Amino acid sequence: MQDQDEVIVGYLIQREDAEGELSFWEPRNEWQEDPNEGKLYEKVEEAEADAKALQAGDDATITVELVFEADEDGDWDDEDEAEAPKA
Repeated sequence: MQDQDEVIVGYLIQREDAEGELSFWEPRNEWQEDPNEGKLYEKVEEAEADAKALQAGDDATITVELVFEADEDGDWDDEDEAEAPKA
């Protein structure tokens, strides 16, 4: 469930294949593994229309996913660096 403070910044089209692998739609380059490279839709109606067209003839599960504004307090890259041993 969405917190009242979370701000929706857009929508991504996500594809999950039979093996559970996720990819994200980007019209110029098609399916991308990195969600940051997927097209960020501003309007849910446009995302849903494209998702419906992409679903035709595809056995994978294609959904429209919400994208929330990043939390300014958390920087995940810093966490990864903190866990890495220093040489």
